[in-house]
Amino acid sequence: MARIVQLLDGIATAQFEIDKTAVRIGRSPESDVYIDDASVSTAHCIIETVVPESEDGTTTYYIRDLGSTNGTYVNIDRVERQRLVHEDVIRVGLKNFKFIDESSAEYVKTAKIKKSWIPGVYYTK
Repeated sequence: MARIVQLLDGIATAQFEIDKTAVRIGRSPESDVYIDDASVSTAHCIIETVVPESEDGTTTYYIRDLGSTNGTYVNIDRVERQRLVHEDVIRVGLKNFKFIDESSAEYVKTAKIKKSWIPGVYYTK
């Protein structure tokens, strides 16, 4: 299952599961992701989940702008509709979100920390 994580100065402050076929983002209190910000339209954008008909296919996610005043951005580009991939950064108004799709994530091996001969100095290899 995918989710979006709200970022503030690069730090995660909230997360929202994408557990429906359509997750609405906007300034309306009825939105699934409610953003209390004047730069966000009442019905700003929507994240759509496309489930494949066969079980061997992968679920895909699309973000679609709903005619918002200030637009919806994915990785600095203004979009009308775009497929989301793991670690895309979404901007709605002045808020940033990171799209996380663990089913398609490729994890990097954890670096091992080593101590150098200099006191207090560590490095990775």
